Amino acid sequence: MEAISTVRPARPKMGLLSQTAIPSPTIQWVVPARLRHKLRNDVVFVGERSLQIREAVSGIHLEDVAVKSDFDAQIMAAKVINVSAEPPWEAQMKMGAKNTPSAASIDSRDDLPPQILVLTLATRELVFLCFADEEGKEFITFHRPLPTDVSLFERFGRSVAVDPRSRAIAIAATSDYFGVFMLKPSHVLQSEIAGKKLDPIVEERFFRVDGDILFMDFLYPKAEDGDTIILLLLVAKGKQTQAVFYDWDAQDGLREAPPRVVKRLLPVEDRLPTLLAPLTKSSSFMIMTTTSIAIYKDIPSDPRKQPRRYPIPLPDRVSQRAPLWTRWARPCRNWRYSQQHDGIYLCREDGKLFYMEISNEGDIEQHNYLGQLCSDVDGAFNILDIGFEGGDLLLAAGNMGDGGLFIQKARDLPRCVQKFSNWGPVIDSVFINSSDPTPPPGAPTEGRLFVCSGSTIGQGAIMELRHGIQAQIGLVIPLDELSSARDIWTMADNVNGGSYILISDPMSSVLLYLPTDAGEDISAIDEAESGINGSRQTLAAGCTPFGILIQVTEKSLHCGSIPIAPSVNFSVELEAHQTVIAAAINEAVSTIVMAVRSHNEIHLRFSKVLFDGQEIKMVEIGEPVAIEYEPICLSVEVFGSTAFLFVGTGNGRIAVYHVEEHAITYLVDHSIQLETDEDISKAVETLARISADVDTSRERSILFCGLRSGILIPLGIKFDSEDAVSPIELRQFSPRQLGRTSVRLLGRGSFALLTCAEGFWRVSHVRDSESGGYSLERIWITDQNNPAYNQRSIDVFTVINTPLDSQPDSLSESLFCVTEEQLLICTIGRKAGPVPRRISLPGSANRLAYSKHLQSLVVAYSTTELDMTVDPIRRYTRPIIDFVDPDTQLSEISHIHDPDTSERPWRPLGAAGEKITCLLEWTPRQGDEKYHFIVICTSRKQQQDLPRGRVIFLQASRDPRTSRIECTVKHIHKFENPVYSIAPYGASTLMVATGYDIVPLENKLSETRWPRSARYTLLSPAVSITVHEPYLYVSTARESLVILKVSDDRLLLHAHDRVKREGLSHCHLIDGPQLTLASSKGGTVSLLTERGITDKDKLIPVAVSEAHLPLSVSRLLLHPDPTPSNHSPSLYGTTLDGTVYRFSPLRETEWRLLRFLQNLAVRDPLISPFTPRRKRRYGLADIEPLDDKPSLMHVDGDILTRLADAGTSHLRQMLTARVVPRDLALERRIFERFSQMAADVLGNPSDPVKEVLVWMRDMLHVGL
Repeated sequence: MEAISTVRPARPKMGLLSQTAIPSPTIQWVVPARLRHKLRNDVVFVGERSLQIREAVSGIHLEDVAVKSDFDAQIMAAKVINVSAEPPWEAQMKMGAKNTPSAASIDSRDDLPPQILVLTLATRELVFLCFADEEGKEFITFHRPLPTDVSLFERFGRSVAVDPRSRAIAIAATSDYFGVFMLKPSHVLQSEIAGKKLDPIVEERFFRVDGDILFMDFLYPKAEDGDTIILLLLVAKGKQTQAVFYDWDAQDGLREAPPRVVKRLLPVEDRLPTLLAPLTKSSSFMIMTTTSIAIYKDIPSDPRKQPRRYPIPLPDRVSQRAPLWTRWARPCRNWRYSQQHDGIYLCREDGKLFYMEISNEGDIEQHNYLGQLCSDVDGAFNILDIGFEGGDLLLAAGNMGDGGLFIQKARDLPRCVQKFSNWGPVIDSVFINSSDPTPPPGAPTEGRLFVCSGSTIGQGAIMELRHGIQAQIGLVIPLDELSSARDIWTMADNVNGGSYILISDPMSSVLLYLPTDAGEDISAIDEAESGINGSRQTLAAGCTPFGILIQVTEKSLHCGSIPIAPSVNFSVELEAHQTVIAAAINEAVSTIVMAVRSHNEIHLRFSKVLFDGQEIKMVEIGEPVAIEYEPICLSVEVFGSTAFLFVGTGNGRIAVYHVEEHAITYLVDHSIQLETDEDISKAVETLARISADVDTSRERSILFCGLRSGILIPLGIKFDSEDAVSPIELRQFSPRQLGRTSVRLLGRGSFALLTCAEGFWRVSHVRDSESGGYSLERIWITDQNNPAYNQRSIDVFTVINTPLDSQPDSLSESLFCVTEEQLLICTIGRKAGPVPRRISLPGSANRLAYSKHLQSLVVAYSTTELDMTVDPIRRYTRPIIDFVDPDTQLSEISHIHDPDTSERPWRPLGAAGEKITCLLEWTPRQGDEKYHFIVICTSRKQQQDLPRGRVIFLQASRDPRTSRIECTVKHIHKFENPVYSIAPYGASTLMVATGYDIVPLENKLSETRWPRSARYTLLSPAVSITVHEPYLYVSTARESLVILKVSDDRLLLHAHDRVKREGLSHCHLIDGPQLTLASSKGGTVSLLTERGITDKDKLIPVAVSEAHLPLSVSRLLLHPDPTPSNHSPSLYGTTLDGTVYRFSPLRETEWRLLRFLQNLAVRDPLISPFTPRRKRRYGLADIEPLDDKPSLMHVDGDILTRLADAGTSHLRQMLTARVVPRDLALERRIFERFSQMAADVLGNPSDPVKEVLVWMRDMLHVGL
């Protein structure tokens, strides 16, 4: 019997899928680099492991272009190389070079990118990249491994320097090693880029130095020494720092003639510089320290020459510390100025900006303080040169606080014109349910993720992290007289560049005109001038390519030509017994279709509007066509040169008609099918079609039908122009429940917009020519002037049609929407990404919770006050508890001591030096009675006669008259040791982690009385506790996960992790084989099971699966909304730098399939271009999933996301034609193995490649 009890149950085989749901907002560097075309003002934002390329467009705004995140390694440095015939700086300074080809002698290609980005990766790789096309769809890359005999701890590649004329680059480790790479001439690099093959290195050599390399950069040679290359290194050893110069002739190379080495010992004042800036005159450079500025001039020629020293500028002499200089940047100036002066911007870590003007003799002629940019600046600071005449454009960002694009005018403060949100560092996070408490079955389950961030300057925030497409408000126009708008249309004024806006309510219509440069000066156009009828509701409106405005009402049709000839108007009144019940206009072909009810019959009437420059004519197309169903919506769509009419009816049918020049022909109809037996309305409210980029003769599109029951129905359209009988074929895809109200759609070619209830989405084709699928992304409206803006339901919306010759500063592709009696004009983004919402706090936040009872966020933040009346000055930091409405529109929460907020309710204020460690909503019960408390745990350092920990019971309620939350302290329980975490147990008990102990704390009204011996002592503090009765799951500071069991009113050890890790957080999964997901320092996330625990050793089995992430997950959260039955539960993890990871446990069959695809993808040059060549060769055994290690049970969702983006055809090629060298037998076995795995997951798919990719896209969808 004893032997039987020690047999361990089989450990479950389960995988763990991780993916980056929201990338970190941290920006390491900002690098202006024209990587696509010389006329494209691209800027590269370099993150920890990815690049985000944006373009500066008219109106001084940065738009997203592309994201490259397939490095799979940390980026350590980034610089730009000029490959144009004449570098910009050389064009200004006219630096002479005896043997360099002139710009006129080089066959320069204007259509090629003039610059290349160079990166160094933590995997000891040097990367060169640029775009292969102006659209930014394809990269040209070259990567060269760096020497492997240098330890990874040396960080070879931490410093990168580029010669001013882009003839060489230098790469250094933190100490002892650096290398120099000579580059090919610019005309050779241009020819390589034109051939989409890049190999820029012509020669390389590595050097050793003795000491730590503080800084490295190339200097500008003298004008007469144009062929000389000078490299400067500042090397520190012991208490001395040397300036080491290497110079050589660019024509001789490094192998032919070794560099000349000159060393100069720096003075003691310059021993630890914070900044090194090369100057453009006579091989000079500037060293910045915390106390002075030193300018060294022409040291390679005369090492004994003394520097010129200047005092440090102090704009804030009351500051108690000396902020460090972090970055410098050189603005672009005209040639005459640059011959006499060298201008440099200097930026400190606190965001304070200075400008220096240095003469040819090395004198600082001007030294001006300009103002403050943002909260802090690290490495992300640069100048954006796009020829802007209104001042210098500065880009700045830091680890804390928002970054931005600034305009710096002469003798003026920097002005921010665009912000870059930063929600780091994330200290705590919480999930709350979506806005709809009872969503309809099948509706998307999107929880709301809130995080709180701290700050070194006391400006924390609560951030709601959302994923989708940003629509930023540019203009707000009140619509007091149109409080119930039913529809809106916008039309471009091709003559003057403005926009016409037609808004209709049930009783009237109004035509507005918005000039391009008039700001909020919007005017209404008179009916006599426009030709429209303002006393009736508009059913359809549009504008023909000739500028004719068309309006259809229930009783009439009106045309007007405002920008061409205001007097030319045209109207048609229907007979008294006729009523238009639905209408549509296709602006491209000037076609009008109306469904007209006459007596008991309904006919479709088609017309075409003609304009010869003087007179408007309307021509009927064919005879009216009778329709037996009640039409609700109409849509005229053009396939190639053929037009079709789609009719949505009240009984859920879609009828299709062929619109010919003189006749209308009925083709086919489709009856909508719903996957439910419930009595749900099938009435089709709206229709919209999106097109795929394929051959127009056999075009495939998707027709979306928005039902009044809140369901979105996609219908696949297959068009074949060669089939005269049935050119259109419809096939219904799976319905999608979005809400409970009507789905309103608006098609715009390649995408469509839709609303349902309070949701706003964009639907578009996935980039996959085979699957024909679509992606649905949320649209979030934001306001830069109010970062806390929370969008309400959208009444009506439209997107202005973009004319081909639209002006750069026009409102083309702008979003117009009406909400809350306001017209919002927004700039809509192109790509989906993080869209944060910020609620600023008067202090640095460190804890966040959500109260379901109060429907409010509970936040703990700290404020600091200085007592200036004593010497030395005393600093008091106190914690404060406040309540924040998650839907608030206030961008900033005022301080409780703000004199303007005297009527604010009382809020708890902690003692000086006290820290809030945990917040919890607790609802103890006694019989049928419930009591609501906010429980606050605190800790503080050892002080005489004061407790080190407290548990404070706060009773809070919402005042029904004012809706404000009132709170009072009901009880305080003191502990000798700090309180780290807390969790409710049973009806009236709290489990408190104080010091190394877990102590039960019962309510006064509790019938249970825990004995003193009930406490349990751990080996390290418990940083997190959760309860799944009768078990307590505890993450400890040094022993990872510990599981305690309550037995006979005592806490007993049930099990503990066999690996000692520094635990951070955990989440217990109720469903499944007793699974717990635990995170620890070092980036390890482990999926643990309780199966196999025995009474003998009480050890948790080896992890079922284990992920090793680049960053430590400090908080794990279970998605609050219910999970569909065919998916595993989703968990989210937040890190200190703001990254949000998504985790999903996988069944064994799911893991095998996804890991098989991952093993293939990491060997594919398109999906993983930085995989070493030696690893690209593989056999079936190399890609077959192995389960002998927990880390092999992990699936990297970021790699699978890249695979999904590549499309079905690429996956098909990977499975059948990517084996190197070619082996048909192996390719067949790989496809057979894949098909078997697909069948294990999906049953018996007809097309396993296509259906697996659709399933995988659904699994990787981010629901935030």
